[in-house]
Amino acid sequence: MNFELQVKLELIKQKKTLTDLANEMGVSVAYVSDIVKGNRKAEHYRNKICKILKIKNKRG
Repeated sequence: MNFELQVKLELIKQKKTLTDLANEMGVSVAYVSDIVKGNRKAEHYRNKICKILKIKNKRG
């Protein structure tokens, strides 16, 4: 399962939005969206997303 799908499914399970996630991280929704879609590397924030959502950080 790719990272984008994994994040979206977990957001649904936790009844959170991308906006909620961005607010928890202290960054813009557009920035989080780019990270989730793979348009930005931002490994630090990718790890932070995984920690917040309690998912594994798998590449691809």
